[in-house]
Amino acid sequence: MTKVVIIGGVAGGASAAARLRRLKENFEIIILDKGPYVSFANCGLPYYVGNIIKEQKSLELFSPRRFKSWFNIDVRINNEAISIDRNKKQVLVRDLSTLRNYSLDYDYLLIATGSTPIIPP
Repeated sequence: MTKVVIIGGVAGGASAAARLRRLKENFEIIILDKGPYVSFANCGLPYYVGNIIKEQKSLELFSPRRFKSWFNIDVRINNEAISIDRNKKQVLVRDLSTLRNYSLDYDYLLIATGSTPIIPP
């Protein structure tokens, strides 16, 4: 079975994984995200900060369990990609919950890590 590893969830990674599932039903798809959420409404953040949306949990669109049941996608939150060995087609992953490292083989790798905001000077 062809295995696709996607580093990064939320907007880009989660959308790519869902689209890939629609195109390739037989692929094994794994999303790695170092944060606690895999899919949330980024556009709703100003409403949360402005206290219009009261619960941060309300911004979560899909949980890892829902991704598995709806799309058969393995989502591993709190798992950070530490290094990539392109020759071996392996990602070294750190489970931030247990602080243990493990290797993950892949046939295809998609990096969708997004960006980091800055405060202008």
